Amino acid sequence: MSQDTPGSIQLSSLKGNEGFQGRMSDIKDRFDGIRTKRVIAYIIDLACIAGITLVATIAAFILGVLSFGALTPILSLALALIPIAYHTLTIGSAKNATIGMQIMGVEVVLEDGRGPDYLMAFFHSGLFYATMALTSTLILLVSLFNDKGKLLHDYLTSSTVRLRED
Repeated sequence: MSQDTPGSIQLSSLKGNEGFQGRMSDIKDRFDGIRTKRVIAYIIDLACIAGITLVATIAAFILGVLSFGALTPILSLALALIPIAYHTLTIGSAKNATIGMQIMGVEVVLEDGRGPDYLMAFFHSGLFYATMALTSTLILLVSLFNDKGKLLHDYLTSSTVRLRED
């Protein structure tokens, strides 16, 4: 029964090879060393976020002083959203990767092989920070129990991080 019939359920996504056509060795090569690359990419991203936050904090301080503190609450909220905005704007871009991911040669893709749009990138990064905050980073252990190094937010958004095709 290889034909799709209306109302039928396709179980092909359970194989774990979504969005990639090729031999199993090719699939394994796309995820070789992915955990290490993700960690190093995130460290690079933390440095980028720290630089952006430093500049934004100086600007927020100046605006707070000039407004006699009236803008301070909204500027504080804007500073808190910098990490999510950084990840959303970079993962949702045409490169499908943050600056750290680009340097490490990895990208975020959905199960069907497409890159995430900005809305999906927002959910991806929001879920990442929410799960990190709720579990004190213990959620990162999820990647040790699957071959692709996927984390909980990757499963929840039907995405994966793989080595970039050059």
